[in-house]
Amino acid sequence: MKLTEDLTKALLRARGLPAPEGGAATSPEEATTLARDLGGAVAVKALIAAGRRGKAGLVHLTDTAEAAAEAARVMLGAEAMGQKVERVYVERRAEIAREFYLSFAFGDRTPRLVISCEGGVDIETVHAERPERVVVREIDPLRGLKPWDAIESWREAGLTGRPLAAIGRLTARLYDAFVALDAVMMEVNPLALDADGKPSLVGAMLEIDDFALHRQRGVAKDGLPEAPANPREAAVQEANRAYPGASSRYVELEGDIGLLVAGGGAGLLQHDMIVEMGGRPANHSDVSPAPGTEKMEAVLDAIFTNPRSRALLIGYNYLQMAPCDQVAKALKISVERNGVDARRFPIVLRLFGPAEKEAREIVATIPGANYLPQEATLEDGCRTVVEAARKARETVTAEASR
Repeated sequence: MKLTEDLTKALLRARGLPAPEGGAATSPEEATTLARDLGGAVAVKALIAAGRRGKAGLVHLTDTAEAAAEAARVMLGAEAMGQKVERVYVERRAEIAREFYLSFAFGDRTPRLVISCEGGVDIETVHAERPERVVVREIDPLRGLKPWDAIESWREAGLTGRPLAAIGRLTARLYDAFVALDAVMMEVNPLALDADGKPSLVGAMLEIDDFALHRQRGVAKDGLPEAPANPREAAVQEANRAYPGASSRYVELEGDIGLLVAGGGAGLLQHDMIVEMGGRPANHSDVSPAPGTEKMEAVLDAIFTNPRSRALLIGYNYLQMAPCDQVAKALKISVERNGVDARRFPIVLRLFGPAEKEAREIVATIPGANYLPQEATLEDGCRTVVEAARKARETVTAEASR
C-alpha cells in the first residue's frame, strides 16, 4: 500500500517525528483556509503517489494564502505523471539551511539504509556522478539500527559537527517507525536542517506491506486509505475482476523499461539484473498466461500507454502452465491496438516452452520485435533490453534537439 504524503506525515507525526504540519485540500478555498491557519508561508504539493513532483512542477512555495489558493487552482484537476490531481497538500513551509537524503527499503535479505549529504535531488543522479557521496548500510533485523550505528554511517557520508548526533538519533527513530509500521519502503527527501540545526522531514513517502495491514489498523481506516491507483494500474485491476483465473499484478515504478514477467523469483531476478545493469524498470509485474490473454493484454496495454516506457522485456523462465503462442497473441493484439512500432519502441522476448514455434511465427509478423534464441539466458534478455532502451532514449533526445 503506497501512501500519499499527507498520510505518511500523519503517521510519522503520530510517532513524535518532526514532519511539518499540514493538511489536504480539495479546493482553492480549502487551501486558503489551511494556508492562513499555518501562517501564510506554505508549500502546496500535488497529492499523488509519485516521486520527483518538484521537477514536474507539482510543488509550489507560496508566501500568502491567496498565492496558495492560486497554486491549488493550477494543480487541481490536472493530469500529472499519469495521475489526476484531486487533492493538494498544504503544509507549513520549512526553513532549510541544509538538505540530506535518507531511505529504508528491503534488499535481497535484510533492510537497507541509504543516506547522502546531498538531499533534495535525485539520489540516482548523485550515485551515478558522485558515488562516494552515497552510503548504503545493510541492517541486521534482529539487532536493529542503533543511534551510534546511524551516526557512524552519517560520518562515513561526510557529515560532521553539531548536526551529526541529532541526525544519527533521528535516523534510528525513523528506522524504528519503519519497522513498527510494517513498511517496505520509507524515503525522506529532503531531510532538512534549519539555521539552528533543527531537523524536519520536508519530503516523505511510505509504502506499507499489504500482508501486514491487519496489524496496521490506523492505516486502513478513518481517513487513511490507500493512495489511488493510476488509470493504467486501475485498468489491470479491473481486468482481474472481469476475467477468470489467477490475478495479474502491475505496479508502476519510475523507470522506462516495461516488464511482462512471471514466475515470482524469476521475475524479481530480472528486475534486479536490469537495475544492476544500469536500467530502470517502468513497472513490476507478475503475470500468469493461464487461462486466457485478456489479463495479459491489460498489462501490455498499461506498459505501452505509460508515457515513461521506452522498451519492453517479455521474460519467462520456461512456460509450463500455458502455450507460448498465448503470450505472443496477446502481444500482437496490444501492439496493433496501441499503434506500437517495435523498431522505435524495442520489444525483447525470452519466451520458451510449448507452442514456441507458433509463438515465433506470430512475433515474426511484428516488425522490429526481437525474439531471442533458445540459448539466451535471463541475463541475456535483461542486457538486450537495457541496451535497447538506452538507444531509444538517445534517439528521442536527438530528435527533440533538432
